[in-house]
Amino acid sequence: MSTEHRGTGQRKIGQRIDPARPNLHAFGSMLDEYGIGFVRIETSSSKILNLNRSFANFLGRELTGVVGTLLTDCLNEDSQADFIRLIESVGIRAGERAEEVFSVSVKDGSRRWLRFSLVAEADEDGPKDECNATVIDLTQAMKAEEELRLANDRFDSAQETSRVGSWEWKEGDEYAWWSKQLYALHRMDPDRGPVSFEDFMLMVAPKDRETIIRVNQPPFLPGDVRRFEFSSNPAVGPQRHFAATVWMTEIDGRLVRRGTTQDVTRQVELVKALEQSEVNLRELVSHTAEGSAVLNLDGLFIQADEKFASMLGCNPEDLVGQPIQKFAEAESQRAIEERFLNRTHAEAYEIQLQHVDEYWAWLLLSSAPLLNDDGQFVGVQVKALDITHRKQVEILAKHASQARAKLKSLTSRERQVLAQIVDGQMNKVIANRLDISEKTVERHRSNLMKKLEAHSVAELVRISITAEVMTAS
Repeated sequence: MSTEHRGTGQRKIGQRIDPARPNLHAFGSMLDEYGIGFVRIETSSSKILNLNRSFANFLGRELTGVVGTLLTDCLNEDSQADFIRLIESVGIRAGERAEEVFSVSVKDGSRRWLRFSLVAEADEDGPKDECNATVIDLTQAMKAEEELRLANDRFDSAQETSRVGSWEWKEGDEYAWWSKQLYALHRMDPDRGPVSFEDFMLMVAPKDRETIIRVNQPPFLPGDVRRFEFSSNPAVGPQRHFAATVWMTEIDGRLVRRGTTQDVTRQVELVKALEQSEVNLRELVSHTAEGSAVLNLDGLFIQADEKFASMLGCNPEDLVGQPIQKFAEAESQRAIEERFLNRTHAEAYEIQLQHVDEYWAWLLLSSAPLLNDDGQFVGVQVKALDITHRKQVEILAKHASQARAKLKSLTSRERQVLAQIVDGQMNKVIANRLDISEKTVERHRSNLMKKLEAHSVAELVRISITAEVMTAS
């Protein structure tokens, strides 16, 4: 009787051990064929009781070396508490399914994201201290999502740095898609929603609206590229100037217009300033009469007319008896000694003389020997033209060329950092905008100082702006 009872008890114990476990082994092996992980864990401790080869591979470990270890030890610290909470809640809701994504530390030091789908086991006595989970590796998907986010951030940063916005408009749609930077260029709030063609036209200067309407006239053919320039409406803020490119493409049989818009306000203003400078120079040359003066053999002024004296901010009588060398800078003094007091022929050259207002005036001098009735050389007759303005433009162009040559030595990232510095941004802001660390920004600043031979931020800004003059011209 007792023996029979013991045998019955063994049979019951055998049933409680779970005759389905061999089926779970087979289930895990079947999931291996599809690259899906399987793991059986102790709910109270997260100890791994069983697993398939795919799950072991997810952890970067050998199949036999994982059984008996705690699954939470494989998780990153920021995931451990959440995983414990999840399996505890699953144990309470035996038979229900729970799903969540956790990051795990792989043995080689890398990181993976795994989606666990857990179901707790139960028998006739209630929930058991065990649960089963299928596991899918989402690492590639998560990395792709992160890469997409970083690419979008870099795209926004690049557009902001270069002051370029982009847009897309599908034929037949009422509204166009605008990039974040395009909203910024037109001083519009992205939260206001999509922009219609009519909304955009209100932001355009009235004189340029006809140009934009003409550019957007059909027919449109895939591959068409159209370029135009326009200005913002001065009624909605300070006027800005833009250069735009539109190209046509076809997607799924539907014509799509895509475009970029760049803020070229600074370049336009510099070009206008240079053009006005040239106009002023031509007017100056055409309306300015030559000044004249007579000097003796030692270079002393014997006489000077009012025009010549005014070029130095003096009265004619103030110059008489003064040596011209007194007003000249060092190189011009040598030119006067070697060429100015020439006894044989007329000659023209440029010299620098100091104005009474303490700036250097550039004069184009034409000198000719002055002879007495006996044919003896007694002095020099000079004609002078003030070319200060022209020389300033030449010097500016020279400095711009030198600055541009220096900028060519910069890397793409150093150019981005320089653009942010010119805009007056602090290191922390630059780091956030370019998605780099502040220490990296500081290193780029140091490299900029060395490559551009600058000793201060003010010099960096000056070099950048000077180079833009050359680019605009």
